[in-house]
Amino acid sequence: MLRKLALLLGGIVLAFTLALPAAASPTKKPSPAQQACLDALKQQNKTFHGQQKAAAKAFHDQQKAAKKTFHDLQKAAAKAFHDQQKAAREAFKNTNPTEAQMKAFNEQQKAAKKVFHDQQKAAAKAFHDLQKAAAKAFHEQQKAAREAFHVQQKAAKEACKALP
Repeated sequence: MLRKLALLLGGIVLAFTLALPAAASPTKKPSPAQQACLDALKQQNKTFHGQQKAAAKAFHDQQKAAKKTFHDLQKAAAKAFHDQQKAAREAFKNTNPTEAQMKAFNEQQKAAKKVFHDQQKAAAKAFHDLQKAAAKAFHEQQKAAREAFHVQQKAAKEACKALP
């Protein structure tokens, strides 16, 4: 117990020993020109990040709208296809087909339905792949712009500190 107390006390003394010289050293205030420069950099930083955020929101909103439009078109095409098949089936039934004709017609409709759904699936995959690629490109562009901006900001900050 006494060892723990002594160790704790030693740690506190060490912490204060290290903290006092740092706290005792006066910090040099920037000159008015330096402060104005640093304030301008801070404002540029806020503006840049606000633009990045707005661009990301606009991009994601555009992606979302395109996705909704695509799915609505897919749904409308599927409804039109199924309505067309239903009308063709009704018209065919009105011709009083034989059993063999009915079987052939059903097979033909089944094949057409498979082709249609395969096309829908391929179009959906292509659309989603396109959206994924666009998102990846957008985020890479954002990252590159952010990195370039921060490098420029760092250089400008050093230039501000060099002002009299």
